[in-house]
Amino acid sequence: MTTEITEQTTSSAAPAESLEQDADRASYKRATALAARIVDQVQALPDTVEARRELGTDTYGVRLHFGTGLTAGRGVLETAGIVDTEVTRDDVRDDVVWIEAHATVDGLPLIARALTNTADADQLLVASDAAEDPEVTQPIPTVGMSPTAVTVPVVFAVRTLAAVNAGTAAAPESDA
Repeated sequence: MTTEITEQTTSSAAPAESLEQDADRASYKRATALAARIVDQVQALPDTVEARRELGTDTYGVRLHFGTGLTAGRGVLETAGIVDTEVTRDDVRDDVVWIEAHATVDGLPLIARALTNTADADQLLVASDAAEDPEVTQPIPTVGMSPTAVTVPVVFAVRTLAAVNAGTAAAPESDA
């Protein structure tokens, strides 16, 4: 009587899926290390720290949400100073201002942000940068795939002031 034992052979090469997971894990660890390094250096602690995969990439990035108010805005300024980047200001609507710093540090995207009001944003950031370009431009009509996405400029009929004063019913001028 003979007995055969069959064992599945193991490959010394790791599957492609495992290599991809290892690369993702390494990217994630780099992002968390960057977040920890920045948090160790700022006075104002963020409310939330995220290590998240950036859309459309295989790279993890870091987002620091400092919360709201003047102290939160100072946290963004501190972070920008650490990573040597500019701070931007986005006045969303009446008295709501996002202050953000965007940078790439050691190949990883970093975003630090805070929500402030106009007075706090004016105190934190120099407002003269916005006043440098006094040029006024007209809005450009946009075209989209949906009928509701089309913006059409409004055209009014114009009658000359002389025709109005003379009391004549002059026809409006047209471009056609």
